[in-house]
Amino acid sequence: MKRLAAFLVAALLGCRPAATRIDRKTEVGTADTVRGTLVLQGTESFKTAVLQTANGRVVVDGATDAMLRLSHLDLWLRGTRTSADRFLVKDFRVRTVNGLKAWNGVLRSAPSGFRLELDDGTSHEIRGAPSRFAQLAGSRLWITEMPDGSVLSYGII
Repeated sequence: MKRLAAFLVAALLGCRPAATRIDRKTEVGTADTVRGTLVLQGTESFKTAVLQTANGRVVVDGATDAMLRLSHLDLWLRGTRTSADRFLVKDFRVRTVNGLKAWNGVLRSAPSGFRLELDDGTSHEIRGAPSRFAQLAGSRLWITEMPDGSVLSYGII
């Protein structure tokens, strides 16, 4: 009888959906990162941020208004995994937009035009910046570039 009960418990646990399984490499409550496409679900007055990852769906808690404006972009989040399918975000970066690498930083004026001040203290020179960038100095942006280094697309974070 005990063997039958143990078999049934093992069978039931093995049949639960993959999205609820905890990756044993990442324990709940520890600092972690996750990457995927941000999708907003729910109604206009009550939006839920969800990151669609390679391994399934993760509900993002603590998403700021700035982050919610990045729907459908490929993001990298840093924070704490609170369960197998929930993540409390502390910080984030736009990784790619339409398959192109995105640069994230604070827009600064430079002698040659503009540059992005990156989190690691370095900077990235921006060539071919739109004229609107003069009004955005000091703002946090993401940009993608064309092969010649000129700005292809950008967004305010």
